[in-house]
Amino acid sequence: MKILLVNPDISGVSVGFSSLARVAPMGLLMVAGSVPDHECQILDMRLEESSAFDEALRGFRPDVIGLTAYSAEAEAAKALAQRAKQVLPHVPIVWGGYHATMALDDVLDEPCVDFTVQGEGEATFPELIEAIACGGPYDGIAGIAFRRGADTVLTPPRPQIADLDTLPFPSWDLVARYQPYYYLGVMGTVGCVESSRGCPHNCSFCSVWVFNQRRYRKKSPGRVMAELERLPDGIQIAAFVDDEFWVDAGRALEIAALIDERNRAGWRGSGWNYWAQVRSDDIARRPDLVERWAKVGLKVLLVGIESLKKGELRSLHNKRTTVSHAVQALATMRKHAVEPWGCFIINPEWTKKDFDDLREFVIQQRMALLQYTVLTVLPGTVLAAQLQQRKGIKVSDIPHSLLDFLHATYPPPRLPLPEFYEQMARLYRETGLAIPSIYRRLVRNGVISREWLKSEIGRQVVMLFGQLSKPSAYLKAHRLLGEQV
Repeated sequence: MKILLVNPDISGVSVGFSSLARVAPMGLLMVAGSVPDHECQILDMRLEESSAFDEALRGFRPDVIGLTAYSAEAEAAKALAQRAKQVLPHVPIVWGGYHATMALDDVLDEPCVDFTVQGEGEATFPELIEAIACGGPYDGIAGIAFRRGADTVLTPPRPQIADLDTLPFPSWDLVARYQPYYYLGVMGTVGCVESSRGCPHNCSFCSVWVFNQRRYRKKSPGRVMAELERLPDGIQIAAFVDDEFWVDAGRALEIAALIDERNRAGWRGSGWNYWAQVRSDDIARRPDLVERWAKVGLKVLLVGIESLKKGELRSLHNKRTTVSHAVQALATMRKHAVEPWGCFIINPEWTKKDFDDLREFVIQQRMALLQYTVLTVLPGTVLAAQLQQRKGIKVSDIPHSLLDFLHATYPPPRLPLPEFYEQMARLYRETGLAIPSIYRRLVRNGVISREWLKSEIGRQVVMLFGQLSKPSAYLKAHRLLGEQV
């Protein structure tokens, strides 16, 4: 079977996270690895002209087309499905990933989609491909949904993969032509490793723990090292894309020890910078993790501080961390020259003073890498359930293109929309790397390279970051939807 796997593009609509980071579509790399006996191609539409999709359909002539999408990408994925059916009307289209799992009804409302894969795809997709090759049946495949005439068939859920060491390795060769253009902020070219899945916490805004059924599963340190060994050549950053990398402190220390051992032996990863996502209370509880990892090349930790307001952290976000955790964590990171990638959730109900307070805090803490996102109601989250229960509003009523974490969805901002986005843009314009001394610190500490920033992709990234400091970039999506702003 010839399988075309496609990642959609929304850059024409949204300023979104494509400005902050563009990493390889790991879900597609994993799915491709799960069907080694078939011929796969990956098409990353974020790095292609629109015409490349039609050219791939006619040139490659796939037997199956696979789509993945987050909710913000849902309309773009539907448009691709429609275009595919026009060119290859009898080729089945399979949609997997977060949106297909968390918003099944919305996906199946698109008549061009033939199958959806619910939850993890590495075991389900190979079975579905074999069934498609044989013309069915499909009822015995756990974890899928499909149409039978006018009816929708939802098969029993597939149990989660218990041993993550049994997963296929990502098929990095299928994105080799894109690899120089995958980046992580201003840190440079990136390769990703997923060392665990899920999170034991249950923040109300997060879809990750819902998707993973609040379970945390981990790969062994040996398997993690094997994945690091397989990262593509030419990268500058190895990013652990786990939702919570330091849940198991002992395992984290063991991985660091293995990296240290390889560094001393002069392995191919010597000189890589490392990036990971952790919680502030992880650092407050175990500052030794920062110290140990800094010695093997850790340069940046993404930390979800989210809010400076105690009430928001508890009641709105269910975060179970405190501002004191954040301050303690930031002090520990400064001590060991590890930069925070600080994440804050902008509440649409904020006043100008709330924006000013946050700006003052991040400047006082000398934070370099900042990610300001608007509180976003994602399908399947606790926040979405609360919205429907209290207000009678469904996430499906909100345009998907606004679910990119940088647009106001619900509730409507207290400030007029142009002023709300001016305050967002001002945060990006006046904090972090916009402060010359902080920029110089990152260069001095080896977090960013002036040479990379002067490269073609580096210049593009700087330009994309510049969009975040302009209110007009945020207003664009509203205007495309016909809103008067």
